[in-house]
Amino acid sequence: MTMKQTQINKTLLLVIVLITFLFQTTTAIARSDDLIQREIKAKIAHTKLLRKTQIEVRTVQRFVVLTGQVRLYEQKLIAGRIGWTAAGVFEVENDISVVPAVAVSDNNIDLQIRKIIQTDKRFIAAAVEISVNNGVVRLSGKFDNWHDPSRLRHSLAEIEGILDITMNVEFNV
Repeated sequence: MTMKQTQINKTLLLVIVLITFLFQTTTAIARSDDLIQREIKAKIAHTKLLRKTQIEVRTVQRFVVLTGQVRLYEQKLIAGRIGWTAAGVFEVENDISVVPAVAVSDNNIDLQIRKIIQTDKRFIAAAVEISVNNGVVRLSGKFDNWHDPSRLRHSLAEIEGILDITMNVEFNV
């Protein structure tokens, strides 16, 4: 065998190995997508707060898309967290719509938020400012502990009528 034939054989072997790897990886990704999707659906079905919701889960190349409707913003947050906890997930797009069972006025939402803030010294100390517009809550504040904004978000997410929460957060150093 000549040097040129040896080089051609090595190149062909490399191409065959690469093609085989590509097909095996595609099959593994497809199987992983199916497993990821089933795992997320099962966790949603077994989560008490999500049992009566209609959440759809699609997975493509480990990218998870959640759609459907829920009654509370907290349900949307929980579903998104479940999506992120599945092994092998690269990204979660949470497109779940929040549709309250009853219409709630922005004033009512604002009052409920203020009650929550006034009952917790951490939130009072943060001097949280509130704005509610068509169910969308905007908050800003300066917190001492980096857990506090998340705690506040989850407390507020249980309020019927809140469709989304955005926060502008600073921390005391």
